[in-house]
Amino acid sequence: MILLSTLQEGLFVSLFSIVIVFVLLSLIALAIQSLKYTHKKPKVMPLKAQKYVKPFELSDIKDEDMMVAALVASIDYFEEIKEDVRVVSVKEISQS
Repeated sequence: MILLSTLQEGLFVSLFSIVIVFVLLSLIALAIQSLKYTHKKPKVMPLKAQKYVKPFELSDIKDEDMMVAALVASIDYFEEIKEDVRVVSVKEISQS
């Protein structure tokens, strides 16, 4: 008889705890869903005037001299500013 009573109390406490957890989760979900309606999203205007610029890649380097020039320039700039350096563009200047 005592075992049955203890089992019933344990089941009651377990079910009550599960119900409380689901009620709290429901309240949190309701609060998150209500945030959708309280904040308005800013309108994003399409950017028609901007032109797409292809990012510079190592495959854009045409020859070894251009690669050496890019590496030397990046090393020199790194030594000057003591921060990370990223090569953004390389131009070939023809001698005339």
